[in-house]
Amino acid sequence: MLSQAHLHDDRAMVMGHYHLATLSDILTIYDVLTIDFGQVVVGFYSGDDTGTVAGDDGLKGKWVFGKDHKPILSPIQDIIDRISKLCELTNKYATKANPPHQNTVATNTATENQQDGSTTTSRGVSRGEDSQRTQKTDGSNKGKDGGGYSKTEALHELGKLYKELDYMYRSFQKLEKFENDLSDPLKTLEANVKDIVTDLDKDELPKQVPHNLRVLRNNITRVKILIPSQHQGGGINSEGNRGLQTTVVTRDAGDLPHLYGSTLFEESYYFKEIEEKYKSLKDDRLRLCFLCFAIFPENAAIKKRFLRFWWVGEELIGPLKEGEDEKDIVNETLNIFVEKGLIQPVLKKSRLEPRSYKMDPIVRSCLNRFAKDARFFDYDQEGKPTMDFSSCKKACMVRSEGATAPWFSEYLKEESGQGKLPVDLVKLQMLFNFPDRNTLMTASKRFDKLQILFNLSKQFPALPTEWFSKMTELKVLYMGKWETTARHIEVEDIDFLKGLKNMKNLRLLSLQGISGIPKIPSTIQNLGNLRILDLRACHNLGRLPDKIGSLKELTYLDLSECYLLDYMPKRLSDFKELQVLKGFVIVDTQNSCTLKDLSNLKNLRKLSINVNTTKFNIDDEERSLNRFQKLEKLRIAWGSRGMPNTNSSKSKSDIKNQQAAAKASTGKENKGDDKGSEANSKTTKVATGVFAATVLWRVKEEEEDLVGLANLVKLDLQCFPYTDPPEWLVPKKLRRLTNLSIRGGKLSYLKHDDKKKWKVDTLHLKFLVGFKMNWKEMLEKFPKLKYLENVRSPRITLCPCDDNGIWQAPSK
Repeated sequence: MLSQAHLHDDRAMVMGHYHLATLSDILTIYDVLTIDFGQVVVGFYSGDDTGTVAGDDGLKGKWVFGKDHKPILSPIQDIIDRISKLCELTNKYATKANPPHQNTVATNTATENQQDGSTTTSRGVSRGEDSQRTQKTDGSNKGKDGGGYSKTEALHELGKLYKELDYMYRSFQKLEKFENDLSDPLKTLEANVKDIVTDLDKDELPKQVPHNLRVLRNNITRVKILIPSQHQGGGINSEGNRGLQTTVVTRDAGDLPHLYGSTLFEESYYFKEIEEKYKSLKDDRLRLCFLCFAIFPENAAIKKRFLRFWWVGEELIGPLKEGEDEKDIVNETLNIFVEKGLIQPVLKKSRLEPRSYKMDPIVRSCLNRFAKDARFFDYDQEGKPTMDFSSCKKACMVRSEGATAPWFSEYLKEESGQGKLPVDLVKLQMLFNFPDRNTLMTASKRFDKLQILFNLSKQFPALPTEWFSKMTELKVLYMGKWETTARHIEVEDIDFLKGLKNMKNLRLLSLQGISGIPKIPSTIQNLGNLRILDLRACHNLGRLPDKIGSLKELTYLDLSECYLLDYMPKRLSDFKELQVLKGFVIVDTQNSCTLKDLSNLKNLRKLSINVNTTKFNIDDEERSLNRFQKLEKLRIAWGSRGMPNTNSSKSKSDIKNQQAAAKASTGKENKGDDKGSEANSKTTKVATGVFAATVLWRVKEEEEDLVGLANLVKLDLQCFPYTDPPEWLVPKKLRRLTNLSIRGGKLSYLKHDDKKKWKVDTLHLKFLVGFKMNWKEMLEKFPKLKYLENVRSPRITLCPCDDNGIWQAPSK
């Protein structure tokens, strides 16, 4: 095998590397390539410092030589030729694609919470291992990998990337020269394209193609932002170039330089492109929703639920029309941003839909400039939000990373009383650390103008009561935890919460994850405009105010993970507009709200219940559950205080038998020996008939209203304490159920009627030691099953799940 050849004449160029075994592939795919990729190229030295080279594909170009007669780098014309060839090759394949029948998979999706700027090669597997990377598919799924990514979709996405390369081609045509730094990045782009088109020539699409498309997109982006600033003098290893990805095996992080505030960056095509997309958003509502991403750190995963809270609080989701839903509007808005390439969904294998979103650091740099210009929040020189709200109506509470402001340090050292600040201003400065005294004075006069106060990273967010009570125009008060990672937040006392009484316009109040709040003050009853109350994970919270029912506009109440709650106010049933209630506790406490009381909430769509008493009987509560008119999602979890005795299943059956026996014996004891007169007998029969007819009429009338269980589409049972399922857990009574989750507990089987099949298409069975079912039985009981999660349930057998316990039906 010939690996390298040399021409011994010192006036000739060195020939490149190639392997004879793959030479045909090289000549087929590398129409575009030069000596940089090892193609056999011969150059002739003409005695001066320039020469002409020719490859065996006929490619000609002019090269610059040094004093040692070695080529330095190609001039701009060769770069243009190379990009032109890339355009031809990508377009050649892209034109094979028909428009996909469904939305294509976004190539810039972060599928595993990975940073897009990290380093990866687009070819980490040798040719000999191709067969291991190729997914076997049946005839109906030919050309797709295990994740459902089709060749048509890959070709369609490559067509989009062709337009990016075409832009580069047209841009370079306008340039007279380009720095030597770009040679290696172009090699990387060429390698990326080569790997993709090689895989596209195969009958079945390898798994790494979607990833390689993302790699190519990211690399193109990083070259694009260098185009206007090619004379900055950075080397190949500079921060701007380190982000180029070259393999699917290695992912070394390559941090980008700070682009925010850079004139060169703001004059770049990439910035203008994002600016154009931002301005193309059809209305101010969409633009403001997009600006909300600007305050979060780089690569932060932003939960969809949090964005929904914020947008509702700031009235970015207007009055809903009949049939509209807040979640649908939120999903539609986020999909618009995803389609424009402004954000990326974070997908996880255990979830069919994304619950979080990320933003590319470069897009974030653009967005920070837009937010600064719109006075959405204030930002420092690095594009990080500050606590300065002297020029806007929104304030961030940020952890102080640097020292105390110099002017305030000097003030604290002064012994004289000249220019002494009032105590309330000193407290304010210690909390917000304003850069100068004038900013402090200006901000102190703007508290009544604030509309949003958001705790971005403060550990101790309590405001002085005198300032808290001045925020009369506040709409959003988010003092709790927003991020998915751990952060401890604590308050020393709750006196500042008394200032809530003046916040008549407040629509969102979140104290999520804050320690040190044993109770919510009764002043909360004054928040007549409040829509969302988020008390999730307030671990010290032990009691809610009895007058909480005064919040007539409340639509969302989250009490999840408030483990010390042992009382539910009766007035919870007064929330006529409530749609979501999480963390409702069933306890033995006297006068506590019951599930029957709660069933008066006619608009409730989602309910999660924590059972903390052994007196709760899930079969007896069937009627209460049926009284909910719009309930679609139900979760019931049994805590340690709700677990019955070890022989719970037997005791449950015995109780039913004892009750039946008691009724029978009572009937015998009450049976009289005297038959009575004939007249009395007739009268009794007539009265009995009228009474029975009345009872039947009432029962029929009530049954027409008992639709709660029949409307359920999602049911989640956690730590179910019995081996026998609830009497109502059957297809006949759960006619619309499509998502069933059973996690933990003693349940051993599901009841089934051969005449009525389950309509469930998503099934989660986790940590069920005693649950017994095989794959054949599962398909018989759940004929519409599309997604199964089977985790640590040893008696569920023969299921074709992957290593993560996931099975998905092949897409049609």
